[in-house]
Amino acid sequence: MTDTKGQTTRRQFLQTATAASGSLIFLGMGCSEGSEGSPDSGADGEHKTDTDPGLSTQEETSLLFSKGNIGVLQLENRMVRAATGEALALNGEPTDNYLNLYNALASGGVGMIISGMTAPVESDAIPFQLYAFEDAHIDRLKVVKETVARANPECKLIAQIAHSGNSYIGETRTGPSDISWPGDSKPMRALTVEEIAGVVEDFAQAARRYQEAGWDGVEVHGAHGYLLSSFLSTYTNNRTDQYGGSVENRLRIVREILERTRELVGADYPVLIKLNSSDSGDYVGADFRGGIDQELFRQNATEIAKMGVDAIDVSGNNWVENDLDEPEEQSFFRDAAGSLDVDVPIILTGGNRSMDLLENILKSGDVDFIGLARPLIREPNLPSKWKNGESKQAKCISCNMCLYNISGGLKCHQEPSQNA
Repeated sequence: MTDTKGQTTRRQFLQTATAASGSLIFLGMGCSEGSEGSPDSGADGEHKTDTDPGLSTQEETSLLFSKGNIGVLQLENRMVRAATGEALALNGEPTDNYLNLYNALASGGVGMIISGMTAPVESDAIPFQLYAFEDAHIDRLKVVKETVARANPECKLIAQIAHSGNSYIGETRTGPSDISWPGDSKPMRALTVEEIAGVVEDFAQAARRYQEAGWDGVEVHGAHGYLLSSFLSTYTNNRTDQYGGSVENRLRIVREILERTRELVGADYPVLIKLNSSDSGDYVGADFRGGIDQELFRQNATEIAKMGVDAIDVSGNNWVENDLDEPEEQSFFRDAAGSLDVDVPIILTGGNRSMDLLENILKSGDVDFIGLARPLIREPNLPSKWKNGESKQAKCISCNMCLYNISGGLKCHQEPSQNA
């Protein structure tokens, strides 16, 4: 990436951060191996890694298993369990099955877990989510963190806080305007300014509750056609007040959530955001024009990066049912993630299946962490298997039966051990 407007590029950011720290903090924002002046190269131009006599060859040479920083957090590797709906809570409380899943994920070697959508707003909550809209929920949330810490003290735990726009309850969705997404049978009702202020407060208070419960951070869900995503999109947002029109106005609800959250949790508590790189795709039922495209995604992400988020999780509206055996079919949002030039870490989520491909993506410097969702449903220990050299390809065939049958609780329908 080049600096065409006098702005700091990701490469310059890394070099500045490294020089300022006096030691190498490898964020995955590198250029190709052996390039002159790159912080992961020695004087002879050969790629250098920190080594330890106890490390396996895999650990010494793999970027997937190198440490990385998101805000104040140091992750043991670059693999993140991407937010995945579990449908294993009961009336907002984690069940034994919910805790067993998180135990398996933490024990399986992933560096960080992002929870499935949790409810910061009571009117949008469904029984199978974790709840975070009252202080009475804090003790329940502590149990999840304690479970992860017992299984793997190094594994970080992030709560995804999300408003679906009433996708799952009631006869009417709520959004910035009265425009429904393609394929959505529910009519949309525009939120009032007063209701928007309530949503802002609810998100921030939920983040505070997770901090008090000991979780390591939160992720604000701004993707997949849910409430915040609808505000960011020119397709669903045709407001003429301070929350519509310009990019700045459409982003206002996100800015207000982040500002109020920082007031409650402080500057150092990690706050991530998940963003749509594109509104088109089978996820919303149709391809269409007028929503978020790659250019608008870059504008959104660039502005949000300046608001004090600690990482951007890149996703989009995609629903893949066929096998992802070939590398060109995998990692669908790589180009979008690679188009960003921001000074915060980037997580690439969506269609990640091949260890070799993911190593190359990390080596490119385009992204810093890899989000894994469906592969970890079938193999919650996939990171450990890759680390031990047992496989290089996820077993997940992207049949989506886990999602079609989510009401029965998250599980892989191709795995006999999960269907006994």
